[in-house]
Amino acid sequence: MFGWSSNSAGTTATINAQPIRVLAGETLLTAALREGVDFPHSCRVGGCATCKCRLVEGQVRELTESSYLLSEEELAQRTILACQSVPIGPVRIEVEQTKALMVQECSATVVAQEALTHDIQRLRLQLGAPLHYKPGQFAQISVDSMPGVTRSYSFATAPDTNGVVEFFVRRVPGGTFTEHVHSHSLVGQMAHVHGPLGQFWLRESEAPALFIAGGSGLAPVMAMLRSMQAQRLARAVTVLFGARTQADLYLMDELRAMAASWPGQFRLLPVLSDAQGDSTWTGARGLVTEQLSQLVEPGMHAYLCGPPAMIDAASAHLQQVGLPKGRIHADRFTTLHDVVAPVNAKNTATENIAPPQSLGEWVAALWHYLKFFLFHVEGLTVAAALFAGGGWITLALVGFNLFSTFGDMLLGDDTSTPKYRHPWVLTVQLWMALPVLLLICFAAVWSVSAGDPLGAGALLSQWTGVDLLAARDATHWGHHVSALLVTGLMIGMVGTIPGHELTHRTWEPVSLWVGRWLLAFSFDVGFAIEHVYGHHRYVSTVNDPATAPRGRNVYAHIVISTVRGNISAWKIEASRLQRRGLAVLSWHNAYLRGLGMSAVLVAAAWVLGGVWAALFFCACALWGKALLEIVNYMEHYGIVRDPAQPVQPRHSWNTNKRISSWAMFNLTRHSHHHAQGEVPYQDLQPYPNAPMMIGGYLTTISVAMIPPLWHRLMTPKVLAWDRDYANAAERELGVQANVRAGWVG
Repeated sequence: MFGWSSNSAGTTATINAQPIRVLAGETLLTAALREGVDFPHSCRVGGCATCKCRLVEGQVRELTESSYLLSEEELAQRTILACQSVPIGPVRIEVEQTKALMVQECSATVVAQEALTHDIQRLRLQLGAPLHYKPGQFAQISVDSMPGVTRSYSFATAPDTNGVVEFFVRRVPGGTFTEHVHSHSLVGQMAHVHGPLGQFWLRESEAPALFIAGGSGLAPVMAMLRSMQAQRLARAVTVLFGARTQADLYLMDELRAMAASWPGQFRLLPVLSDAQGDSTWTGARGLVTEQLSQLVEPGMHAYLCGPPAMIDAASAHLQQVGLPKGRIHADRFTTLHDVVAPVNAKNTATENIAPPQSLGEWVAALWHYLKFFLFHVEGLTVAAALFAGGGWITLALVGFNLFSTFGDMLLGDDTSTPKYRHPWVLTVQLWMALPVLLLICFAAVWSVSAGDPLGAGALLSQWTGVDLLAARDATHWGHHVSALLVTGLMIGMVGTIPGHELTHRTWEPVSLWVGRWLLAFSFDVGFAIEHVYGHHRYVSTVNDPATAPRGRNVYAHIVISTVRGNISAWKIEASRLQRRGLAVLSWHNAYLRGLGMSAVLVAAAWVLGGVWAALFFCACALWGKALLEIVNYMEHYGIVRDPAQPVQPRHSWNTNKRISSWAMFNLTRHSHHHAQGEVPYQDLQPYPNAPMMIGGYLTTISVAMIPPLWHRLMTPKVLAWDRDYANAAERELGVQANVRAGWVG
């Protein structure tokens, strides 16, 4: 009932004749990426249809309604979304996988030549035209001083490096091309590149990666590592570099620097096979295969690059220690991804979490649940202040702001990632937001009512011994303004934030129902449609209403994003109904039902407190909606994305401030949320190397509402994002965005 759980059994899925193992409760896309299948995808939350495929045999349980994205013809052909489909027993699907990149002929100029070791030269070429390749692939190269002689070498650089590529050329005794390279300066010569070629490249996955390289086999490994570094991926990495002697090791300084700045785990282990006479070497000795047993982790993918003898020995050893062939990839320009583990094999992808033992462990484990109750404590405190009236209301508003702002400033970041044994508790915490928000809004309506709705004032006065009705009647108009502001804040925090999380869980009827009612308090149930099926698809592109372009101020964004977002939600819902053959103007329309839910709340406020109470509630609701758009503004301001590329952590502004994280159910870890929208809030990673906001959420909201200060602080951060995070295509998009914003010089 609570979601995020699974049974003990798994199943199999055959993707284009390739069998893979699917864990219980796992979607087809998650299983495919974990198994190293090159499966097209982008948003991962059922909002873009990039992962659509055809179900040939078997049945799946859909986590979200696919008719939001699929045509009538596709539905009739049993087209499904892999990211939203959990197999019910064995299935067979067909998908149009990533097509091979076009092989090109490209002229180039040798711009640098450097000896890395006594027998390895680095050639750096400036390409005359763009050449698209995947990290790990190779190309055939030739130089004008040796016409008619062509040799194959792996790219050592990541793609999108401004047309500069590197190749490592190892000297082979008697080799025509390699002897020429090692005995002549080629700088300034014309070269020719034919590629990309090969089926060896870095598969997209979150699984730990083990790289085993020998000699010039480090080239494709460097391409993969540099690509991951450019994308700020936090994937755990182990690099095992085998060489004969210390003199054969190279690029160690770059690898150590990479390890120091890597956002996740990075283990670097050079091992020497012939270091008997090297008394200064204190590292590992022997063969690379002798180190593998201590390095292999459950679910790991291995990439082997080097001499064939090393590859064969390492591959056999990896299988002996439990790594399936399907997770072993080799640099012989073919993949060993042809066999998967049987379904009844041990589930190595899950972690057995030991229960707490000592009192300290119990307290620490309990705290990870309790910290998210800060959200409820703040809400109940505000409700109490609204009933108390007078200065208590303003004190609650000021206290909430000071606590959130200075708490973030003084308490720093929360980067903990605990493992939860009882995730259902965290779901119930989200559900509890609905009664808390009902109480807050009732207190707000009561505070401006002429009578005593439901006799609440008399009852509470009897319980507390305080005449709350008299305190309310004596409340100054300025405190009523505070009531409007603090109630709107609560609608944004207690309503929108858990509503956002719950409406992502389209496969949980209770969560979706609670989430939609929470959004109804801000007149924004359409958010449940547009956010999942629009925003997560188009984030950081010009097609996304919620992404603020460079130069726009927050007040304009509130209006523009609200209007465009509602239009988008209507169009998405209308298209879904048309595909299902249902009337747009009917009860089936979730957008219209959402408007009805908000209307019910306004009517309830009217019944309880009269027309002024209803108008007061509307003002609070609109302020709560405005807060959502302010948050959208600061989460994505100025960031650009190539629509052809999947959403990555770099495409959102992030923060790990402690109070913001606890009070907002980790919404602050927005970079991971957009990279993997299907991950529940408690499992979101902090991504400390993602683009960072100015401060915590309330601090950043306050700055955003002062446009001159916002632009003064954010313009340099956006330009730094172009420099430090954007790929080549995004840097070009950034230049265009700067021109539109009037950022010159």
